[in-house]
Amino acid sequence: MADIFDEINEELKKERMTALWQRYGRYVIAFVIVIVGGVSLIQGFSYYTQKRDARSANVFFDAILSDDVSAKLETAKEELSDGYVLLAEFRLAATLAENDQAAEAEQHYLSIAARDDIQQIYRDIALLLSVMQAPESTQLSDLQTRLDPLISSVSPLKGLALEQAAALDVRRGNKEAAIKKLNELVALTDIPASLRQRASQILTVLDNSRVKD
Repeated sequence: MADIFDEINEELKKERMTALWQRYGRYVIAFVIVIVGGVSLIQGFSYYTQKRDARSANVFFDAILSDDVSAKLETAKEELSDGYVLLAEFRLAATLAENDQAAEAEQHYLSIAARDDIQQIYRDIALLLSVMQAPESTQLSDLQTRLDPLISSVSPLKGLALEQAAALDVRRGNKEAAIKKLNELVALTDIPASLRQRASQILTVLDNSRVKD
């Protein structure tokens, strides 16, 4: 008798499963398709981006190793991914500086710094480089204004910004202000040893010249 009840229970279970499958089966299938499709898309996109970045890298390095870097990079931009386009912009500015086109290099760095579609650190780097590449004719007060946000922030570029600001003070003939900035620079804990050593050497020179004055 128990066997009969077991068979009835099994049949009822099968009927319930069949009914459930008929009712919800299409949703299960759709869910599985979405999951499989999503995984396929992710894998496909990953493969695509890897191939795209590899292609961008080849195009970028071919351009910077060419005889006419600026022209090649301008032409190559359409083939580059976003990251390499940004690298190309920095390299174009550096090429202008190397070709003694300081004013053009300065403006190119400023155009990068003004972008709002890139991370702040890249904008800060471009701003600092615009000061370092600025021609002698650039107003010192303008250069100081560019450096102020880097000096007042916790930017990893603070040490370099202080060094450049001290150099501006020296050009203005304000040794005391330069010494103050260099002492602040040396007191920073997260700067490269080479930067600290350079600042200390400049401090020694300024202190000695102050004594002679």
